[in-house]
Parts: sequence; C-alpha cells; structure tokens
Amino acid sequence: MESKKIKGILSFLLIFSSFSHAQPKPFMDYVLSWDGDSSNLEVELTYAASQKDSTVFIFGDPDFGGQHNIFNVITNIRVAQPETLRMDKANRRITIYHNGAKKHSISYGIDGSLPVDRPTRTTQTELFRPVITKGMLTLVNVQFALDVTDESNPLVSFRWRNYPESFTYFNSIRPAEKNPRDKLSAQYDDLSDLIYFVIGDNIEVKEYNVMGIPYYCVTTIEDTYGNDLQGNFQPFFKSYFPSIHRFWKDTDFPFYFLAVTVLQNNQKEIGAGGFGIKNGFVMKLGKKFDPRGIYVTAHETSHSWIGTKMMLGADSFDNQWFGEGFNDYITIVNLANSKIYGEEDFLHYLNEETLKPHYESKIKGAHNDSIAAKYWTDYANYGKLPYRRGCIYAFYLDNQIRQASNGKFTLRNMLLDLYGLKMGKKRDELLTVDDFINAGASYVDKKELEGQIVRYMIEGEPIDFNNIKLFDGFEVEINDGVPRVNLTEGADLTKIYQW
Repeated sequence: MESKKIKGILSFLLIFSSFSHAQPKPFMDYVLSWDGDSSNLEVELTYAASQKDSTVFIFGDPDFGGQHNIFNVITNIRVAQPETLRMDKANRRITIYHNGAKKHSISYGIDGSLPVDRPTRTTQTELFRPVITKGMLTLVNVQFALDVTDESNPLVSFRWRNYPESFTYFNSIRPAEKNPRDKLSAQYDDLSDLIYFVIGDNIEVKEYNVMGIPYYCVTTIEDTYGNDLQGNFQPFFKSYFPSIHRFWKDTDFPFYFLAVTVLQNNQKEIGAGGFGIKNGFVMKLGKKFDPRGIYVTAHETSHSWIGTKMMLGADSFDNQWFGEGFNDYITIVNLANSKIYGEEDFLHYLNEETLKPHYESKIKGAHNDSIAAKYWTDYANYGKLPYRRGCIYAFYLDNQIRQASNGKFTLRNMLLDLYGLKMGKKRDELLTVDDFINAGASYVDKKELEGQIVRYMIEGEPIDFNNIKLFDGFEVEINDGVPRVNLTEGADLTKIYQW
C-alpha cells in the first residue's frame, strides 16, 4: 500500500515537473543598439511564448499623442527559421508562428529620422514619436517596445549592446544607473506608466534632494535659443516641488525626474509641450524658456497626483475636466504658494488664459462626450476645453467650500480626502465620479454638487458668475458676459493659498 502511494506521489511530481518545465516564466528581453550618428535603433527581443502555436504583438499606441501612423516607424521586421511572421499594418499587429521552435526572438529597426524637408511644426511631432538623430536619442517604451495581447505580465528587461560610450545616458527605471550595458527590469503591467531613455552628447543630468526624494534634472546643455535650462529649473527644485509635496502631504516617491530637451528639427520657434509619466515629466522645447514653459513644467509635474496616482474613471479621457482642469487649478495655486507666480502671473493665467477664452469660445457649451473625438484634430478648441472648464469649476468649488465653512476648509481638504480614498482602494480599483461627489459632500450640499457636475462638467453649461460672491481676497466683474477675477485691496496670494 505504501509502495503504491509513493509511486503515485512520484508520478505526480514527474508530471508537475514536466509541466513546470514546459511553462517557463514569461519574459521579454530587449537588447538595443545605436551608433550615435544614424537615425536607426536596432532592437532584438527574446521572449517566452505563452501560446504554443503563435504569439501576437501590437506595436504603437495611436492615442499616445494622436500618432495614427506610428506603425510606419517600425522597419525590417524579421524572425529566425523555423518561425514565420505575418503583419497587419492596419491594426498594428505582428503575428509570429512558432512552427515548433523552442526559442523565440524577433528583430526590427526603429526609424527616428527627422527629414529636413519636413520640419517639425508642432511639439507633438517630436514629443510623441521617437527622436533618433546625430548626437541625440529620446525614446518612450511605446515608441520601440511591443505590446503583448495576453495577460501573462512578463518580466521585461532592457539593456544596450552598442552605444556611444562618451555620451550621457539617462533612464527612468533606475535613474542612478549610469551604465547602459547594465540590465534594467520591470514588470510588463508597469510599462503602461511609461519608461524613458535619453542618450546624447549635449545632455546634462543633475541630482537634487527634495524632502528626502532623489530628483533628477535632465536637460540639453546648449541650444540655439541661448537657454540655461539647468538654471531655469532650479526654482522648481527649491520651491515648487516642495510646495506640491506639502499640498498633497505626500513624499512617497522612490525618485522623480524632469527631462527637458530642445526640438531637433524645427526651423522656427514653436513653443513647448510635455507629458507626465510615472515618477517624471518629459518636455520638448522649441523656443526660449519663458512663462509658458514655467506653466507647462508645473502643470505636467503636478500630474504626479491628479492624472497618475488618481483619476476619475478607467481612461484619462473619461473625465478630463478633473484630470486636466482640476490639475490646472492645483498647478497655479502651487505656483502662487511657491512664489514662482506673483499676483500678476496668477491673475493673467486665470483671466487671460482660462476665463476669457472659455467664455468667448463658440464651443464652450459642448457636451463632455464630444471632446475625445476632436481632442487631437481640433486641439485649440476641444483639446483646451476640459482644461478651462475644469479649472474654472475648481476655482468655483474652492470658493463654495471656503464660503460654507467660513474659511475653515478649502478645496485642498476635499482633494486630500479623495486622495486618501484612492490610496485605500485596491490597485486596480478605480475612483469614480460618485467618489468625487461623496468626498465633496463633507463640505457642500451633496445634491447641489451632483447637479453642478451634470450641468457644468458633463452638459457643458458655463458657470454664471453674476450672482456669485467670491471668498475673501477675490472679487469678480463681468464684461460682455466674460468674468474677470481680481484681488481685493490688501489681499495676499501666499496667505490665500498656504499649507
């Protein structure tokens, strides 16, 4: 009897061992090469196949900056026999048939060329596409890595085989790592927060300590505009970043980076653009760093909380009035708190960049559901709409909370409650508009708040400031239907917005 039991156990262990051997842990190992002069990145990917017959990859994300032809940058795709491949360019799908192969790999190139006869006319061109040119490489993982179509969540690694050894190197996985040959690893599911690489001969990296958090400032050293970018960003490390950490009562960051490089192919000044990613912010600059650059930097780094650590819904487009608009308000109040914005700067943004263009806009009453379809194709109108609409409502709601509590509470208290709620949820559990309303109900009437969200944020009805009394320090005047906010005599912005 004992002998039979032992044989049964041994048989089970052999079967289990065989199954375990046949099902290796999923992995994706990228090896990258660039010579420092050409516009081509060579990519070699070795991976474990989760399916026996074939593996399907997706390349590129058209929603990342509206780059609908992003599949054009991947070139010379090839596999080793006996594997074969089939491409579906329309759906950006690459299917690899294994044909009995035990090891699996795919090689391809990434074309980051910037043709002189097609100069960069908007920052989005270089911001959301790979930039690979003589002396400079900037890459986000969605611009060169492949997406899996299953739920295997492989361990993904990156290392550089060939690169110019005299160039400065920066990566957003482990910023303290200076050697490109050393392997960097992250779980696939974490790649959705984006990974950034910079290699160049005109790059400088400085490290700061902000409230115990390692901060990295990555910039071009010299440019045609005469910028001193490292000098331009010093006030952020000294005052703005500490201010916003205090605002959210949060220093739970392993590190943070600011990566700002000048455009490589523009023939005239065209401004600046950027996007926030996990533990960092990326900007492309096409002019002299100016007040607009200050705003963009502050807005995008503020996304570390609203937009990254918390957003309403599953997608950033779901409730951009919160993700962009409320973030905009938090941006300018922290610029005021840190004294980077004085009274004139603050009121200019609130009035000239927000209230005036919104109330004069022909589409100010557009329904929230209509924004996503035209966001990138008509960015000047539909792209800006949720920023302005949400920022105005955040200012209005801040006013309501202060009035209802006789100045004891502000919008910050409500947002801290909402942030605490998000931190108490499971990782994949989303914040909802109902969560927002419930957080606000501790400070203002719940039914009124529900109605405001529907009327002002969803249906697009502009807020009527005619009969609104603002909290101490502010007053409003209406000219031709356009509200204009001013400070009352003796008001001090740093006292209005203090924490």
